[in-house]
Amino acid sequence: MQKIIIDTDPGQDIDDLLAILFALKRPELDVRAITTVTWPTDKRARMVNRLLRYLGRTDIPVAAGMQFPLRPFSRADREWQQDLRQTMNHYAFAEPEDRLDEPCDEDAVDLILRTVEQNPGEIGLVCIAPLTNIACALRRRPAIASKIKYIALMGGETALNRIEHNIAFDYIAAEAVLTSGIPLAMGTWDVTRRFVLTTEDCARFAKSSLPLHQALGRAIELWHPAQSWKPGPVMYDMFPVVWSFDRSYYTTAPKSVRVETRGELTRGMTVVNGDGPNCEVTTDVRAAELRELYLQTIFG
Repeated sequence: MQKIIIDTDPGQDIDDLLAILFALKRPELDVRAITTVTWPTDKRARMVNRLLRYLGRTDIPVAAGMQFPLRPFSRADREWQQDLRQTMNHYAFAEPEDRLDEPCDEDAVDLILRTVEQNPGEIGLVCIAPLTNIACALRRRPAIASKIKYIALMGGETALNRIEHNIAFDYIAAEAVLTSGIPLAMGTWDVTRRFVLTTEDCARFAKSSLPLHQALGRAIELWHPAQSWKPGPVMYDMFPVVWSFDRSYYTTAPKSVRVETRGELTRGMTVVNGDGPNCEVTTDVRAAELRELYLQTIFG
């Protein structure tokens, strides 16, 4: 059984909650902690705790982490921060608010460090959000890098000229992770977007008799108008979860990947350079089979 920490930012896109649910239902995975990143981390943590309460998994600690990226904060960031309806479009999943959903007193970075230190060489980090918490953990205690088994992340793009959100939102943190020397696996935008839940799949949540499924069905209904350009929940965040226990669903290739941190037009873009490979990068996915695995895991 693989021990993992999930670092996440639910609220803006629905695939975080759906991927975490999948991880918690897989017998091959032992979720030791869940941390949230990017303002408002406390509200994001409340969503995770509500999910855990539905599942009877309140034994898993949930900590709120870094509110803002390590890169300079821009006017666009401030405008985004003010639009809470867009930033947390399905926060109703955690409403009405309950004190039982509050994150633990421990800071997310400290929780990551403590959990890794207690399980040296055994913890994989499943990162489905900007990498601020992870970079801060590496800065706070550089020696921790040798004790992390691997980092599997959703983020970046190497086949297309595209700036991907999780990397670009904190490109300073992403560069710190990519140059950390920790074994890395990167699920790229173009590959991870090929697994999408259909309208019929989403209807199964709403029609289910389980309160959790019904709540997730409502969350999907609230989320989709805010991101209506998507055909349905695009399951980007499944890659780090699935790769942690079965590497047959995604095809990967070793590549040398860095982040452009200075370019006026390309800042935040992942690029392949000529150095030795530092991570496994997705090149393809068996999307239809992955969808069946997901539905079987969630609905039986």
